[in-house]
Amino acid sequence: VVPRSDAPPGSLPVLDAPDSSSAMPTGKSIQRKKWTVTKTGALSGLRLDEDLLPPPGPGEVRVRVKAVGLNFADVFSVLGLYQATPQTPFVPGLELCGVVESVGPKRDDLPTGTVVPSYEPGDLCMAVVRFGAYATAVNAPAHQTRPLPVQWSHSQGAGFLVQGLTAFYALKGLGDIKRDQKVLVHSAAGGCGTFGVGICLAVGAEPIPVVGSEKKKKTLMERFPSIAPNEIVVRPKRGKNFGAAVRAACVNVCVRKNEPDLETNASCDIVMDATMGDYFQGGWDNLNTAGGRYVVYGAADLTPAGDLSAFDVLGWAKLLWKYLRRPFVDPTNLPGSNRSVMGFNLIWMFHKVVALGELLRDLTNLNLPPPPVGETFDFEDAPRALRRFQSGETTGKVVLVVNEGD
Repeated sequence: VVPRSDAPPGSLPVLDAPDSSSAMPTGKSIQRKKWTVTKTGALSGLRLDEDLLPPPGPGEVRVRVKAVGLNFADVFSVLGLYQATPQTPFVPGLELCGVVESVGPKRDDLPTGTVVPSYEPGDLCMAVVRFGAYATAVNAPAHQTRPLPVQWSHSQGAGFLVQGLTAFYALKGLGDIKRDQKVLVHSAAGGCGTFGVGICLAVGAEPIPVVGSEKKKKTLMERFPSIAPNEIVVRPKRGKNFGAAVRAACVNVCVRKNEPDLETNASCDIVMDATMGDYFQGGWDNLNTAGGRYVVYGAADLTPAGDLSAFDVLGWAKLLWKYLRRPFVDPTNLPGSNRSVMGFNLIWMFHKVVALGELLRDLTNLNLPPPPVGETFDFEDAPRALRRFQSGETTGKVVLVVNEGD
């Protein structure tokens, strides 16, 4: 199971930590707290401990962490269901925000065109790391960081890089989004979904947001008051009713825009989906046959309701049942239907530093507002925060906040 992963504004994604063999770091090691996954399968495998963080190596900056952003990749990696999960023990987490404490030696082996921000101690920055964010201090590759925008909070900064670039790559990099196109955005009240809706509006496309409840619909309308209520789909409990709801929303967009020929125009040009499961078919059936693109970046439907220990027969049976019933598309039928299914996980694309950096630059040029922070938890409450995030009841970004005493 591969949910989403993600990366950073101005120009970069996420590479592995720099090779420190070419230069010795300078400075002192510091004591820090960190959450470590000692055993996958259950949140009880998380342990809060301490270690010494060495000085930043070549191309790194040491960040005193103020906020950590949660992503579905965190849940899946702790449960052992994420393909990119490191061997235990490991520190989970992909994105953070904090204060630059020190800067390591320069790194000279990055590709031409890589943007590397310059920092002084005390500067505020956002960072993406390939795991390791659940800590009170982190050495992050400088090219995977960006200065925190003025007037943004640490919590907002911890919610921008991963989900913003994920949504933009889905819609622009793969979906090739254009003005006036209709875009079905699943989980629109969540982190990536909120970015997806915002990107659609910024480029002049027509978002058709999908949310899980009337409460989430209200939250979404407060952030995007320009979207008509009848163009938002509240996901029905039964997947077989989803297609009709999507079709109705498409028709409502056409009526508002006075578009003729509903048979042709009342469909989606792009679907942005991290839910899948029973709700795939309703989106696929409403994808237009003039080059419609179905972009998949996760499978939240396969998220277990709780932990998955080796002896949880019922839990594994439920997951297996969902897996066996997962949707299929016959590739031999795609040319005839003139549609495509496209999937991605940015964690496998970190070597494309310059290309992802250009996408990130274009994303920041849209001047989107800071991401909404739905809920915050103390750093010490990471297991409870992940459990809450796993419930699917949250809106906006869920963030761990590091207190001054930590």
